[in-house]
Amino acid sequence: MWARYSMPLAPYPPLLSATPPACYWKYSQLLRRPAVENMRKALYAQYSVGQAVYYGVTIVGYWAYGSTVCEYLPKELSGPRWVKMFVAPIREALDTKFLNLEESMHSRQNIKRLFSLRALFFSANTLVTAAFPFMGDFVNLLGSFTRVPLTFVFPSLIFLKVKGKTARMEMRVWHWTIVVLFSLLALATTISAVRGIVDNVTKYHLFADA
Repeated sequence: MWARYSMPLAPYPPLLSATPPACYWKYSQLLRRPAVENMRKALYAQYSVGQAVYYGVTIVGYWAYGSTVCEYLPKELSGPRWVKMFVAPIREALDTKFLNLEESMHSRQNIKRLFSLRALFFSANTLVTAAFPFMGDFVNLLGSFTRVPLTFVFPSLIFLKVKGKTARMEMRVWHWTIVVLFSLLALATTISAVRGIVDNVTKYHLFADA
């Protein structure tokens, strides 16, 4: 069971990189009239074509790799190791914490726990998202001071720490430039995200019909 869900992860990076444009296309339909009808069409497309693509990757991955994979999902990711720092196996951690690992994944007790964990996880997500109409601002905030530094600043700092004394001058200048510029970018985007949250807090209340 673990292997069945872990095998298709190798093709996931292209899907993950394609998700933001898909969301942008969906939300951009609100700018055209009639907004409700266009949004409905976009949702139909997302949950038909989009789901077909995602489940298609799972089916093709199982056909290609079978069950000869590791139970720990991040180990199945291909590519450089630094990419894997973005993997956040929340459900994997929950399963390892709360399921009985001595029993089969198909055991009645584990199925009950698995269903309860998934229901609790998605219910909490839905509740928080419904409570905060401007939840996207918090996503921007987290991305501004975590993803930008991790993607650009952190690798350059590692290079300077490990090879700073032996690297050529132009390489050190290049990496210091990256550190300074993207640190300023992270600072600016974080301030912008905080201002957006403060502004929306004054406009909306909990569970507002936005």
